[in-house]
Amino acid sequence: MRISITSLNLWNTEHLEKRAECLTSFLRTYKSDIFCFQEIRPELITLIDSALPEWERVVTTLPNWNYESNIYYKKEMFTLLDYTLTSLEMPEKLRGLFTIKLMVKENGKELFVNTVHFTHQGNADELRTGMPYRPKEAHLAALKLKEMVTNQPCLLTGDFNDPLQPARILNEDADLLEVFTSLGLPSPVTFPCPYLSEENYLVEAIDKIMYKNCTPLMASSPHFYIPGGVLSDHWPVMAMFELF
Repeated sequence: MRISITSLNLWNTEHLEKRAECLTSFLRTYKSDIFCFQEIRPELITLIDSALPEWERVVTTLPNWNYESNIYYKKEMFTLLDYTLTSLEMPEKLRGLFTIKLMVKENGKELFVNTVHFTHQGNADELRTGMPYRPKEAHLAALKLKEMVTNQPCLLTGDFNDPLQPARILNEDADLLEVFTSLGLPSPVTFPCPYLSEENYLVEAIDKIMYKNCTPLMASSPHFYIPGGVLSDHWPVMAMFELF
């Protein structure tokens, strides 16, 4: 069985009037089986729900899933078995490791899908002390994934805010592999999207897809746009996997 997955930092509602049409067009064009979003907001949930009527998401009153991250999955393919949020002891109180456990309707097998948004390098405490938050956050995420996942396919996506350390730690601690590296591809620069972002001093491959217990088939970072509009200050990453 093959599935497609896309990860995108939505940039909350910054310049949303310039991006809404492009975002809707992107979702309707690519139609990934699973979408993982960071920096989601209620206004964006309304927009995405309208663009993806054949997908479902975690519906809860917990603010984390409405103001930080959520995961959409194609309802004809998957049944939601469970969802959890694991604390990574982050300064951003609504963030953490967002996890959904899905059952594949075709064969009854299970799949874990996770998304995370590690702390930004420009965090005020980090700038003051020089001590990064991300290694500890990655160790905690890896600990949870190792505890939770046995032999099921597991996908982890997100804005890692660091091109090196989190992916290295997740590989060493939890046996997760980075999809571009596995396919012999250079990790694409995903930040910043220069059309709206003012952070042009940062040029980084920080949006990642990692996996275990499945086989990657392809990966890309589509620089999707429409005349007059782009998706976010990040470019998305997407991949296709063979699960079973």
